[in-house]
Order: sequence, then C-alpha cells, then structure tokens
Amino acid sequence: MIVMPTFTTRRFTLRPLTVKDAEDVHAFASLDEVGPRAGWKPHRTLRETKSYIQQTMGRIKHGRPGVYALVLNETMNVIGTIEIHSYVEDYKGELGMVLHPDYWSQGLMEEASRVMMVYAFEILSLMRLSYKHFSNNFASKRLREKLGFTFEGIKRKSYKRFDGRILDEVVASFTDEDYTRHKEAFDAFKETFEVSL
Repeated sequence: MIVMPTFTTRRFTLRPLTVKDAEDVHAFASLDEVGPRAGWKPHRTLRETKSYIQQTMGRIKHGRPGVYALVLNETMNVIGTIEIHSYVEDYKGELGMVLHPDYWSQGLMEEASRVMMVYAFEILSLMRLSYKHFSNNFASKRLREKLGFTFEGIKRKSYKRFDGRILDEVVASFTDEDYTRHKEAFDAFKETFEVSL
C-alpha cells in the first residue's frame, strides 16, 4: 500500500494535493512559462486544473504515489507540485516538479527534491530514481547537478510536445547505491524536516 506522509520544513510543507488546491495550482499551471517546460499544455480553465488534480488523486487507488502540493508555510498557498511518477513498486520512479515563477531561484525546489529523494529510497524502497528534462531547460540542468544525479545521456528527438515541437530529453539517475554513499548527508538533512502521516 502506498503511503504519502506530510513533510514539514522551516519554509514549506509537502502534503498530498487535493481539489481544494485547484485555484492555487491554476495560478501557475495556467502560465505559459510553466507547463511547456515540463511538456504539458498550460491549463486554460479552472475546470481543467480540477480534472488534473482528480486524476492524480486516483493514482493511490492503483498503487502509485500521488502528487505533492508544495505549500509555503508563510502564506499557506500552494506554489508548486512535486511527484514521483512512472512508478514501479520496489524498483523505480521518476522525479517531476513545477514551481510558480515568483518563487524560482530561491532553493525551494532543491530542498523539496531532496525530501522526495528521502521518500523514494527510505519509504518507497526504490532502486532507481530518474530525472529527465529537455535539453534547453537550463534551470532543470542546474537543479539536477545540485542534487547529484548522474548524467546518463540525451535521448534525441524523444519527446513530442503538445504543440508538435520535437525535443531532446536529458536522462539522469540516482540509485539506491548512490543514496547509501550519501547516507550521512541525507541523515543530516532529515534533521531539517518533520514527517507525519
């Protein structure tokens, strides 16, 4: 059975996304600079955002992790989402995230991604966590490097976006062996957040 604990840091809380979050999510999911960077079409209506959230909430019923809302503690607004998708139980998954542009370059997604790495390897017991991004997404490249994912290569012309554009994807990974090698650093990092069910 999939568990999705709540993670609380000094700056933000990661908790399962709900339909009540639709307006906050729509505020960034509707922006042209957000969705296309991750390969999806910007949401044009609130109904579209609600439908997306309902679909993600259904994943747990099928034995897959849902999507986490990144909630800014100061305002209690949802400013981004983060998830482990393409999940295969006790084996692998892929890290995916989006963040409202107002909060870019503040280290929030780096911190949230590290929390998800703890979740992936200590709670979901994964052997491999992938990270993919388009080759022209330099912010994702910098994040990947900060997180210590190993660059594996470029899948040329591997993704056809909603607008018909064909893009190259960079593929990287972090394995359970990598996690074990960095266990001391992750143990220290775990002291910076609380976990609750």
